[in-house]
Amino acid sequence: MPVVTVNWWSGVDGTGRRELVEEVTRTVSRIAECPEAAVTVLIQDVERSHWGSGGEVVEDR
Repeated sequence: MPVVTVNWWSGVDGTGRRELVEEVTRTVSRIAECPEAAVTVLIQDVERSHWGSGGEVVEDR
């Protein structure tokens, strides 16, 4: 039973979330050779002020 966690910037709308869950589920199911019902996708919103990349907080760029 694969569990996939996606961390991304907050603010993505419901349509984007649905599309992400559908696509990730489909891909993981195909590669893991398991039913789509066995795949769990967790989406975690992260504020830009809590996200660092390249030694900087993203919102400071």
